[in-house]
Amino acid sequence: MPSSEEILEQIGRALSDNTVGPDAMRCTPDPEPAPVPQVPVVPAAAGRVVAREAVVRRLVDDHGLTPDTAASAVHAVETGQPTEHQHLVTAAARAVAAELAQRLGQIFAAFTRALEPMARAAAAVMRQLDEALCAAGHRASSSRRGHRDRKAWESPYGPPSRRKR
Repeated sequence: MPSSEEILEQIGRALSDNTVGPDAMRCTPDPEPAPVPQVPVVPAAAGRVVAREAVVRRLVDDHGLTPDTAASAVHAVETGQPTEHQHLVTAAARAVAAELAQRLGQIFAAFTRALEPMARAAAAVMRQLDEALCAAGHRASSSRRGHRDRKAWESPYGPPSRRKR
């Protein structure tokens, strides 16, 4: 890895070099990763209302129920009352849950993609640290299996106290 002095000298030579154009000092930034989709934050009580409305909307759009009929069918299923549309409400609720699961999967995939460069960089730094510690004669492993200055049953705090019988 070049030192900061070497880098500054290279920059100075590039700036004073007349054969190099001004664009030579520009660099191309890394491409932007795909943006993480926004997740609406909804309080728990409002979340139930939003879910209920999504099921009602699906019943209206997919099954042709009127908004009032769909809302009363959803309310009946929520409260455990019998309704002729129970199978439709159940199917619509499952479909809404499947859409939510798919959306969450997309969000987690985007989150994983966003963290991947950081994890790779951290792994590279840890490898460099391990190599530096090994070169200096230190053990980089946190495992204490190879280090035994006492028997496994002995406590580092001394022998156990005797019990009175």
